Amino acid sequence: MDTSKHERSVPLLCPTCGSDQFAYDDEDENVPVTCAQCGREMSRDELIRENSENVEKHVESMGQDVMKDVQQELTKSLRDAFKGNKNIEFKG
Repeated sequence: MDTSKHERSVPLLCPTCGSDQFAYDDEDENVPVTCAQCGREMSRDELIRENSENVEKHVESMGQDVMKDVQQELTKSLRDAFKGNKNIEFKG
């Protein structure tokens, strides 16, 4: 299964203004994140916590997509394994 098609990027939004643009230090995760639009400062953990509902929805959607792909691959694998067998028939 090609797992790269299940990679997703979840945009984090400022809980005050809804902007997705932030100023932050890539090297020091302890430095607060600052919203580029409204100037609100918060820790990275706080930003993630404030966006937890959005993150959960993306995780749920991704889980459904993965399950659908696993089901399709399993069905294809079983069809290929029993190809030519007259006693086993697959519907659908």
